[in-house]
Amino acid sequence: MGRWKKIEAETDPQLKELGSALPELFVASKSINTVKKYRYGFKEWCEWCKKFNSISTVPASDYHVCLFIMSLMRNNASVSKIEQAIYSISWAHHIAGYDNPCESVLVKNIVEGARRKLSRPVVKKEPITPDILCKLVERFGLSDNLYDKRIVTMCLIGYAGFMRFSELSSIRISDLDLSDNKVSIFIEKSKTDKYRDGSWIHIAKTDKITCPVKMLLQYIKLADLKLNDDNYLFRQVSFCRSSGSYVLRKSGKLSYTRVRELLLEKLSALGMEASKFGLHSLRSGGATAAANAGVPDRLFKKHGRWKSEKAKDGYVRENVNTALSVSMQIGI
Repeated sequence: MGRWKKIEAETDPQLKELGSALPELFVASKSINTVKKYRYGFKEWCEWCKKFNSISTVPASDYHVCLFIMSLMRNNASVSKIEQAIYSISWAHHIAGYDNPCESVLVKNIVEGARRKLSRPVVKKEPITPDILCKLVERFGLSDNLYDKRIVTMCLIGYAGFMRFSELSSIRISDLDLSDNKVSIFIEKSKTDKYRDGSWIHIAKTDKITCPVKMLLQYIKLADLKLNDDNYLFRQVSFCRSSGSYVLRKSGKLSYTRVRELLLEKLSALGMEASKFGLHSLRSGGATAAANAGVPDRLFKKHGRWKSEKAKDGYVRENVNTALSVSMQIGI
């Protein structure tokens, strides 16, 4: 529909072949996950429109989009659900080359009204602290149990590298560059690296029990890994009855759900309220510790691969002493 009718109308075979490749390239301007969300949201819009003979999906009227928003609200949709619907409808109109109904004053105000009506306090997960990591190491990281050593290593590396789970789980053994005083990890792709340039994370060796480099070396030795191997660093394990120990499988990377289960299992074993934590607690924990320690903002932002100040600051949980420093320095 829309602008793409020109492809069907094209009479020159060479131009028609070139034109037929344009839609795929257009869609590639967004990440795969973003496109999936937009397609899902647009599909819901189309299914709602089918209930009524008089409603056009594309081009749509701003009035009908507002009715759709009201329908979502009455079905107990969240704010994020409504925003996804707006982004999806906008995306479809941009692709087709039609005026975007979601840009109208009517739709913008209806969406803002929905936000105010449906907004709920955001309950963020607690950040992991150095004290928690120390307890994890003392309880699960000092033995030669590969099952336990794996999750402890993931926690320390994820915390020290401010890593998203997608980055942590995608590390390959060949992405590691080990030296006497540090480990450098190549991140092939991340959420903010839309052109896939890649980046390096540098993690220093320390003299503490929670040193991520020492734990990583122990894990590599215990798992009998070869540094030039292209397999994923963190994989599933199997229990070998003949040796009475765990061994790594030659499988794909671990799933988000499985690693989250492992982390919460260990936190529960420490007597902690595991529901307060998640895998993002590692990234927010490292970021919070760095911010409260006064790490320069430029290094802080680069280390965490953040593109905006807002995104970066959203991960930091200020401690009371840092917050009090404001009123202590205003001359009263």
